[in-house]
Amino acid sequence: MSSEAAPSTPPPLPFQPEPEGGFEDAPRVLLIDDQPIFGKTISHMLRAVPKLELHHGLRPEEAIAVAERFRPSVILQDLVMPGADGLDLIPAYRSCEATKLTPLIVLSSEEDPVTKAEAFRRGANDYLVKPPDKIELVARIRYHSRTHRLLLRAREFNESEKRRLIAERRAVAMNARDTLIFALAKLAESRDTDTGEHLERIAAYCRVLAEQLRVACGFMSDEWIRNLQLASSLHDIGKVGIPDRVLLKPGKLTPEERVEIQRHPSIGAAALDAILARSGGDELLRMARNIAASHHERWDGAGYPAGLAGENIPLEARIVSVADVYDALTSSRVYKPALSHEEAMSIITAGCGSQFDPTVIDALRKCEIVFQHAGRMLNSPDFAASQRADQAGGQAC
Repeated sequence: MSSEAAPSTPPPLPFQPEPEGGFEDAPRVLLIDDQPIFGKTISHMLRAVPKLELHHGLRPEEAIAVAERFRPSVILQDLVMPGADGLDLIPAYRSCEATKLTPLIVLSSEEDPVTKAEAFRRGANDYLVKPPDKIELVARIRYHSRTHRLLLRAREFNESEKRRLIAERRAVAMNARDTLIFALAKLAESRDTDTGEHLERIAAYCRVLAEQLRVACGFMSDEWIRNLQLASSLHDIGKVGIPDRVLLKPGKLTPEERVEIQRHPSIGAAALDAILARSGGDELLRMARNIAASHHERWDGAGYPAGLAGENIPLEARIVSVADVYDALTSSRVYKPALSHEEAMSIITAGCGSQFDPTVIDALRKCEIVFQHAGRMLNSPDFAASQRADQAGGQAC
């Protein structure tokens, strides 16, 4: 009687033998042999093995299909069968995904060194002469079944380690990417004292709109919406290339100055294209590039810089366009007071189908209360003060 303890939870690490009665002590044996009487003999021999499951296949042409369904931990394969050569079945097992690692014990009517060598060459794991000794057969089945189970567990452990390392590297890469986006957004913020709080509001508005659009469209994933929030902060990154005399001018811009400031989408897109070329095509950066390039395009094609129209404008840019205009209207600037939510909604809805995507405007109408609440919270003096305190603390660190 074994003195080993019962299996514990969680299961032991790979390559550590489990106690008696564990997972690998429940062999699933597939016998491929055309003689029913031999199958009964093997079944009688294996009665002593606890929890063993035996399946006897009589037709060699169905051996692979049966093995795929049964998923044995050991295959007992007779070499001599009508209409099939057992040696030819060995490489067939090895080419099948379900059985390429399954231990294969060849059963032969004679101890033939040449046949034995050929069986091993083709991929067999063991060789027994019929009829096998009961004790030896049980011992070899138990050994090969345990080895197979441990091999599968080791492979799964290796695969899980690969997945963990890939996830870990991806997390590091995404953190570096998000840090880059934060740094670029801070760069844009340094050109305009209003930009930092503006970016927070844009991100919040974009999320509200995207969540509402998901109800209607159903194709947006959580990752897509999260990317939209982050990418929206780079919509005006191109303004770093606009001269201060134009960007910070408190009064109305001249036609020449307006042309100058309308270059910022192209400047931002070019900068992000350069980053994308080095990053290998990151989806978040691609979204940020689309937003930077197209958030001033109009649904009717009268926008800039490319004059895109309708669905040729990336959806993310269409969402940011609405959020950007809403925030511009409801925020005070040195050259204008803030409009009320109702006034801003009136102006924006009037642009439905001309300046803005009707689908996005429909989503805005449906989530108007949430939008208004977010605007009140994010425009409050307390929120602005807390943001400035957080930024000051970050700079001090």
